Amino acid sequence: MYADPYDDLAREVDGQLAHLRPQSQSYILSLTSPSPSAGPTPATPTLENLTSTLEELELTIQDLRDSVSAVEASPEQFGLSLHQVSERRAFVDAKEHEIGRIRAQITDASKSGYNRPEFTSVQIDDGGHDRGGMRSDYELEMEREHQVLLIRDQDEQLDNVLNTVNNLREQAQVMGSELQEHVELLEDLDDRVERTQSKLELGMKRVRWILKKNEEKASNWCIGILTVVLFFLLLVVLFA
Repeated sequence: MYADPYDDLAREVDGQLAHLRPQSQSYILSLTSPSPSAGPTPATPTLENLTSTLEELELTIQDLRDSVSAVEASPEQFGLSLHQVSERRAFVDAKEHEIGRIRAQITDASKSGYNRPEFTSVQIDDGGHDRGGMRSDYELEMEREHQVLLIRDQDEQLDNVLNTVNNLREQAQVMGSELQEHVELLEDLDDRVERTQSKLELGMKRVRWILKKNEEKASNWCIGILTVVLFFLLLVVLFA
């Protein structure tokens, strides 16, 4: 039986990214900061280490994508809805995009060579203009990217909360539909009971009417018989 590894792989990807983000920022800032003291230090991760981490992360992402593809054809066999599969696919796409962006930033910073030992703290371009402001802008851009990542993580958490609320809402709607069906069944039963009671009352009226008619017929017969008997008795008295 196929065991769904998605949750374990997703947690592994989040953990690797949480480790990679500060390392990549430290490496990039060491190359882009205008301050000489902010250059590479023994604690700064090397390009080789970052590249190795990225490769491991990309392998994990590929395994994660394979796990999504495995359940995408028939999600109902794994207890999943199409909405959940779409969420998984969106999660994989978002993480791949983030990994690609981090790799591009590391590559660009490595090629630029800002703040290397052979460069002064303030570089002058061919036109004689100070480029320190450009490096400061780049540093601000990195800080902005960090804030964007934080906001994106918060958005993902809010999306998870929203999905939970939607699931609860769907369950409440199902329960409401079931309760409505029970109410309709009870109302139908009540209508049937009322119709049956009406039929019983009508039947009782007919029975009482028949009994009354029978009683009237019996009384008429008795009166007739008594009349005949009295007539014969009168004849006997007269001719005796």
